[in-house]
Amino acid sequence: MNKAVVYSLFFSTFSYIAYSQSNSSIELDELIIEKSKISNQSKSQNSIVLNDSLVENSVGTFTDFLQKNTTLYFKENGYGMVSSPSFRGTTAQQTSVLWNGIKINSSLLGQTDFNSTAFKSYDNIVVKPGGGSVLYGSSAIGGTIHLNNQLEFNRKTENEIQLNYGSFNTQGIHYKISTGFDKFAVNAHFGYNKSDNDYEWIGKNRKNINGQFFNTDFGAELAYKINTNNTVEFYSSTYNDDRHFALLTPYQTKTKYQNNYNRNLLKWHYKTNRFLNTFYVANIKESYSYFDQLPTDSKSGGKANTLYFKNESFYNVLQNFKLSGFLEYQKTTGEGQGSGLPFSTQEIFAVSVLGNYDFTNRLGIEIGAKNEMAKDYENPFLFSAGLYYNTEFYQLKINSSKNYRIPTFNDLYWQPGGNLNLKPETSYQFDINNNFKYKSVTFNISTYYTSITNMIRWIPTNAGFWEANNFDEVTIYGADLFFNLKKQWNNHTVQLNSNYGYTKSIDKKTEKQLTYTPLHKFNVQLFYGYKNFSIAPSFLYVDQIFTTASNDKTSALAGYGIIDVDIQQKIKIKNNPFIINLKIKNSANTVYTNMPERVMPGRNYHIQLIKKF
Repeated sequence: MNKAVVYSLFFSTFSYIAYSQSNSSIELDELIIEKSKISNQSKSQNSIVLNDSLVENSVGTFTDFLQKNTTLYFKENGYGMVSSPSFRGTTAQQTSVLWNGIKINSSLLGQTDFNSTAFKSYDNIVVKPGGGSVLYGSSAIGGTIHLNNQLEFNRKTENEIQLNYGSFNTQGIHYKISTGFDKFAVNAHFGYNKSDNDYEWIGKNRKNINGQFFNTDFGAELAYKINTNNTVEFYSSTYNDDRHFALLTPYQTKTKYQNNYNRNLLKWHYKTNRFLNTFYVANIKESYSYFDQLPTDSKSGGKANTLYFKNESFYNVLQNFKLSGFLEYQKTTGEGQGSGLPFSTQEIFAVSVLGNYDFTNRLGIEIGAKNEMAKDYENPFLFSAGLYYNTEFYQLKINSSKNYRIPTFNDLYWQPGGNLNLKPETSYQFDINNNFKYKSVTFNISTYYTSITNMIRWIPTNAGFWEANNFDEVTIYGADLFFNLKKQWNNHTVQLNSNYGYTKSIDKKTEKQLTYTPLHKFNVQLFYGYKNFSIAPSFLYVDQIFTTASNDKTSALAGYGIIDVDIQQKIKIKNNPFIINLKIKNSANTVYTNMPERVMPGRNYHIQLIKKF
């Protein structure tokens, strides 16, 4: 398997030499550092871009942010606790998260905790529904979420500081600086969040106990333009948190969880008129500690270390034919500390290709394939195929793909219960996207079908422990709708944004809806602005949620609707402008839960100050 590293380095060097003399008149678009044309180039799938202004004005967790702006559903063990997504009816392990083009799902657990993600550190966040394993690898079944930092040359220095304070002694400080010169670009950012999180359990005559948390994050990005053809970049991010786990009763033993990660990434871009190559080298370290008997130091935990190489090549063969090639090598070591995970090593080598052919300036197709090799399980051959058609008013995108999820370290190596005979989860997906745009109105409707086999589940054995097995098969179908309307006149602005998700996710054995997958989820936001003032009420509706495989209605969680109100005022004092935001969350004081007995906060208030200079 070590040969894979040599192959990857050879491929990168060969690509540089082979095309360094190219002088064709076909021009690539300007290289945008945070999103190369390779990792985000699928033309037959939709993307939802959540830009910097949305990120900037948001208050709360990453879960809050995505719950409000997408059709994803999240289950939380209380506010700020462990947060797991359901993306198009799939599980948390079937959603892949990428940081500046690198996969960052936990190697130990196979998922990302969205309440342990410092989303305000990113310049934009891209949500891509549907299968994407040919481009993004394991876990890209329900969809992918891309966390991007943007570096810009020749830009003015900009500082931004945010101060937040709210109910339950919730505090936040976020600082970012960005600057760019002719050959250098630099970003740095810092974040701190803290909350007592001791909100009232409405109707229960008690508060949320042992729910306090804090987290810090620091990151920096650098870019250096060697010459017109070569650019190198470095990205670094460090995150630490300490979360106490809220109690169901005052008499339970108190516990808490500490999570840490450090990510470093080096990129080298080489481009000519017809060719673009990006080579990645990354190191990702993660660790966690679980304290099971506070206030004692009794704990268990785990850690993993990943070395990652990736090479992406993009070539304009003809004006209407583009070809991409990918090589990846990943080596991960991991072990438990006071737990059942022995020291283990996992190596993966992957090769994939993707081609785009335009029949006309409106109609085209794309075809992709991927093969992966690993020592502890047999990997499926993957493919994707798509068609796209564009006019000024209408856009059609059709995509079909085979995707997968590899077993995690815990699935394979945990003792007892890990299973080296596991197969990767496999899915087949078909997706149709219809996009309409007329003047200031945009509308999108996407329908999809997904079939998943060999789903990994931990089930009890006769020996008294739980064991990982390929157990379930699931059929999923549904639709996503997005609508946007924006009108401006004089000093007035009115905007309406809404999204709706219908998700039918059926276990083939029981013919029942999967747990924690609402049939309906709906968001609507109305924005009105006049000069320097704006108000934006929003409404979130989540349908009934089943908590048992039998879909027992007596244990189901009732559907709920939440109303938030955002009020913003831009203020200028002696040529010193700043923004002040007032957020009223759950303004109707609705009682709701998204996990049994885990009451979520009632009405709460937050004030945010934003200053740029």
